[in-house]
Amino acid sequence: MANPPLKTDNESVKGKMLLSFLDLEAHRRQRMFPDETALSNLKDNERVVLYPSYAYPAPDQSGWILQVHGSVFEAVPENLPRKIMIRVLARLMGATQEQLETSVFKQRILGFTVYQHGGKEIAVKIGDKIYQLRGKTKKNGQFRGTVFIPNEDVDTIAMTVGATRHVRYAIHSKFDVATPLEGLVKLIDRDGVSVISDIDDTVKHTQVHTRKDMLANTFLHEFATVPGMVELYQKWQQQGASFHYVTSSPWQLFEPLSELFRDQGLPDGSFHMKSVRFRDPTVLQLFIARRWGKRKAIKQLLRTFPDRKFVMVGDSGEKDPETYGVMARKFPEQVVKIFIRDLGGKKSTDHRFAKAFRRVPEEKWQRFTCPSEISDYDMPAPAQLSRVEANGDTKS
Repeated sequence: MANPPLKTDNESVKGKMLLSFLDLEAHRRQRMFPDETALSNLKDNERVVLYPSYAYPAPDQSGWILQVHGSVFEAVPENLPRKIMIRVLARLMGATQEQLETSVFKQRILGFTVYQHGGKEIAVKIGDKIYQLRGKTKKNGQFRGTVFIPNEDVDTIAMTVGATRHVRYAIHSKFDVATPLEGLVKLIDRDGVSVISDIDDTVKHTQVHTRKDMLANTFLHEFATVPGMVELYQKWQQQGASFHYVTSSPWQLFEPLSELFRDQGLPDGSFHMKSVRFRDPTVLQLFIARRWGKRKAIKQLLRTFPDRKFVMVGDSGEKDPETYGVMARKFPEQVVKIFIRDLGGKKSTDHRFAKAFRRVPEEKWQRFTCPSEISDYDMPAPAQLSRVEANGDTKS
């Protein structure tokens, strides 16, 4: 079957112009204005977790669009369903009663045993202004919102950490309900380089391919990073890369994961995880990528930053090769490099990789077993990015 014709330069330009126009119209319709009367309708016994996110320049360059994301929950007392669930989980992991009493297990299981509150109204405070988010929290307790901040306000409230700028925000409520007390939003420029990274078996040891080991590493053992990955990511961060962690781990593990990232010095970045409830049948397949929109999350990032270049890092344990291959074919000018950590075993065959990366130039993707094999890779500098674009235009 013949390959579909590539878009011409004129078609690409027209497509970008149409996308920019639609983005501008959507931005105008969704723009929020400060509301001094806005207030979250949260109770004293309810808590909010705020997830690190990102902001991007408004289409008309008049300010920044901040992504706000978190969840509302309430701790519940010991009950029969929880006891049964933990008993089943313990049997699957081969855990002893002593292991179930450790602080590690209690911390990891907590997010799966709380009551998630839907129907809550959320207001946030950014600088000295308050904004009411549209909609209410979903059944899983999560809320998302976008807030437009004019350039003059961003210049006042943004904090510079190294080469990056951040904006902090807080939940506006009668009670101190948020953990952490402030959410962190990274300002990501229109141009530059971003790293999209998996977490399990890419950044930290999980052994997703073995259910018993995967569950034990998730709930019983201290998290451990893959040797060399922290140093590699720190190097890329120093070279100006922004990070997005797109993983099949569930949101309930965000807090212990963020603690690992903080303790080990992994770069800050936005988190994109999977929603799952412990009573769902998916609980025993917590890290199976096909059960959530991992491709959708990556595609959203690529479309949000059409002028940025992306380096993607994953592993062979699940569907990263296939997912990244699809993205490289769909967004050939944006995806400049793909690294896959080869875990070995039945899934690591030449046939699989050849199929996953069909019609993707060989120089764009690489398998590795140890991070030292790719430690000499540098993030593309602005001059290199210009050459990449020129080469892409020539080929099309």
